[in-house]
Amino acid sequence: MTSTDLITSGPPAWPGCALGTWAAAWLAGRCAPDDVTDTLSEFADRHDVVRTADTNGPDEHARLGLLALLRAGQGLSVRLPTAGDPQGLPPGPATAAALIAGEILLVEEQSDGTTLGLVPTLVGETCRWSAHRYDRPVAVAASNSLGQIEYDLREAVRETADIVGTLGSSGIRMNPSALRSALAMLTARHQITLPPHDDARAGRVIDSAARVEAIVTLAGAQAPTFGMTAGHVELADARLRRLGALARSARATAVNQVIAEYRRPK
Repeated sequence: MTSTDLITSGPPAWPGCALGTWAAAWLAGRCAPDDVTDTLSEFADRHDVVRTADTNGPDEHARLGLLALLRAGQGLSVRLPTAGDPQGLPPGPATAAALIAGEILLVEEQSDGTTLGLVPTLVGETCRWSAHRYDRPVAVAASNSLGQIEYDLREAVRETADIVGTLGSSGIRMNPSALRSALAMLTARHQITLPPHDDARAGRVIDSAARVEAIVTLAGAQAPTFGMTAGHVELADARLRRLGALARSARATAVNQVIAEYRRPK
């Protein structure tokens, strides 16, 4: 199996983003609980809630444990932190776990005003949701407007066209058919099926982010053959990090926009 096979195979990415949008729709009466559990089935057959030292109660099997935690919250949001960019999350076990997973679903709790963090980790056929509690509310992350983000993503998609050309060169040794197949599979993995919502721009942003993320992921896997010198490799790596950060920021903003839509009075 090649490195490309390893990164294109497997379940969809971003279970926390998917759960956040569908749970928000369910809590707003826009879909049924079964719709939420069906969405979870796309990622793994089994879902476990793993209680950490800062949360109470035993570990829970199956999706009902997740629904119970989400029902008790008064607000939902996602963060997609990476090393060097914790996205405003305070230090602690929850943020450390989120940095490893690259994703956390925040649940504002009604009882004591603290924030619960659910961090998904896929292990075989099981998705383990580690439940952490922040000892204080987590501030709302600042973000650009979706209009500006959509414009920035359009520019990023144009820029990634150059990267695709590099991936298809003889030096990388990926024939056009294999390249198209790998990019299509990676894009599909990074996409999210959203619940019914009114913001078409949010859906477009998530789809564009998936395309950028697919190219960044595939290019990153080919990093040893990027460029002719160490300087070329360093510049290419910085370029990929910038595009990846833009895609993650765009995804988080769009997902939180969809979540916020369900909280607005109709």
